[in-house]
Amino acid sequence: MKKLFLLLLAGCLWSLAADAQPVIEKQGSKKEPFTFVQIADPQLGFCDKGQDWRWTVDNLKATVSRVNELKPAFVIVTGDLIHNHKNAEQARAYRENIALIDASIPVFHIPGNHDIPDYGAEALAQYLDEFGYDRFSFSYNGSAFIGLNSNAMVCDSERAAADARAQLEWFGKQLERYRKCNHIFVFTHHPLVLSPDSRVTHKSAYDEPFRTEYAALMKRYGVRAVFAGHTHITGLTEVAGIPMIIAGASSYPLYGASTGINVVDVTPTGFSSEFVANDPADGNIRLH
Repeated sequence: MKKLFLLLLAGCLWSLAADAQPVIEKQGSKKEPFTFVQIADPQLGFCDKGQDWRWTVDNLKATVSRVNELKPAFVIVTGDLIHNHKNAEQARAYRENIALIDASIPVFHIPGNHDIPDYGAEALAQYLDEFGYDRFSFSYNGSAFIGLNSNAMVCDSERAAADARAQLEWFGKQLERYRKCNHIFVFTHHPLVLSPDSRVTHKSAYDEPFRTEYAALMKRYGVRAVFAGHTHITGLTEVAGIPMIIAGASSYPLYGASTGINVVDVTPTGFSSEFVANDPADGNIRLH
């Protein structure tokens, strides 16, 4: 009975997810340039054995400080907020520090695999109870931004597949809604394709058929770029001819000497991605 209740609760909360997202009240014209920031994998609590995980909090504080200096139009955090979703101290540290972003800057979230491990019903309900939504869509200065919960697309279960199908239908409606925008940008925790770095071996792509079906929708509606995280390594690849930017973790490089990957070659800790849209210099999008 408890399991059934959790399943029903997760389903009801998921149906209301898009209605609970932050609201951006002030916008400019379709030609006015603006900056937005992607933060990938803050993952508070993630560190080598024997180390004090509080230094991952320091990395998040440094990222928040950079956001407040930059004063972007908004921030999007692409999942893995903490390392252990059952750890109350990690969750509290994340809430306290992300709240230090200036109140005038909206912060959007989507969950990662550490936020909803194995797409568990209890973890999903807990995440939705905390944030109120697990996907989002909005427009700003003539561009559209759509965030997806990619966990359902990488987990092999009937419930995950059903939710992935439901989200695919929702995704198509959002793309149609924003089809006349200057640009459409998509945000997801897991990349749609494997990391461009062949040394990365952990699972980091959607299961079929979702990879093909989501990518086909993006191509049909001319999605300008896809932003992801998860791998902790910065990379630029593409899916269906669409640029896919994989941001390194703000917390900790996942790969190091023990895996044969030189940390110097990968993303430093405390990294965040900053983008300028409608840039008058090239009329497009620019990565800092």
